[in-house]
Amino acid sequence: MTEPKPQKLFVYGTLRKGGARSAHLERCRLLRMMKVPGALYSTPFGYPAAVFDGASSFTVQGELYELPADSGAFIKSTDRLEGVDEKLFSRSVIRLGEEFFYAYEPSPELRRRISDADIIRSGNWFSYHGPRESDPFSFAVGFENIQKQYYRMKSDGRCEENIFLEGTVPVLVTCPHSTAHTRMGKLKRHEFYTAALGAVLHLVLGCHFLYANREQETDPNYYDDCDFKITLGKILSETKIGLVVDIHGTGNEKPEDLFPGVGTGREFLLSVPDVLDMFYQAAEEHGIAAGGDDIFPAARQMTVAKFAAKRFSVPAIQVEISDRMRMPWRREEEFRRLIGFLLGFIEKVISEKTS
Repeated sequence: MTEPKPQKLFVYGTLRKGGARSAHLERCRLLRMMKVPGALYSTPFGYPAAVFDGASSFTVQGELYELPADSGAFIKSTDRLEGVDEKLFSRSVIRLGEEFFYAYEPSPELRRRISDADIIRSGNWFSYHGPRESDPFSFAVGFENIQKQYYRMKSDGRCEENIFLEGTVPVLVTCPHSTAHTRMGKLKRHEFYTAALGAVLHLVLGCHFLYANREQETDPNYYDDCDFKITLGKILSETKIGLVVDIHGTGNEKPEDLFPGVGTGREFLLSVPDVLDMFYQAAEEHGIAAGGDDIFPAARQMTVAKFAAKRFSVPAIQVEISDRMRMPWRREEEFRRLIGFLLGFIEKVISEKTS
């Protein structure tokens, strides 16, 4: 009896969401983040190669996708993209528990170009490769081009509604409104590019990152009884987090570009009230107008920032960003300045916490 062919693909490098070739997966569906036993290597050519070994002490972090309906034709096109005929990579079938899926491993010729010295111990190509050599603007646009297909996609029970990317620094970035969500019976639209901004902070600075990847039945920034908050609570309980940065989008009604939310008297910042000073300093350095912390205090309902500070005693700040700063196809320069501000702000926080 012929064994059925896999209908899933595991990717770990340039095909990952936001990666240089992620557009190839636009017709696929992201199911979940995964860690697969094996070793991830940096190659001399600017892309990674993973060797999968169930007995390995290392893991490879990546994304598991469901293939489109024309899976045979799609896999053939992916073989061409990965250089299978040129003997650059070979396609393998990997089994992990009840899952089985395709993944690409280096050919013998490519394996001869790598050694144990090239192992990426974190198993995460983004946290290794992401830093300054990548263009955060292009990465954000590539990420959102994939994310947009999930704005109104309801969960079907086969995929994770919320995606968590483990980082390397004690800052957690959350983006609960990166997809549509329901508040008080009314469907509210997604907030453009919030997840892309969080992904940039993960890529460049190594922040932990949690974002909504399917339409949310309840608003995570308004209600406690939701999967997003359950996942968030688990992260805060099991991971050392020194600050939660909750990213949101707002309209253009006010003249300022962005607003901090830290409670009515900085109470969500707990023992690190100077984080608000870092916020305003970074905004000034990047020519961005920041409004007062009383405009969106994040204290009226059970916001993510309030949830982190009150329930888990983790300092938190909500960041509301004007639409005009989050539309790179209209105002590229403003979006680049926004990225610069966020990187500068979080860098100050990291420097303060590790000094």
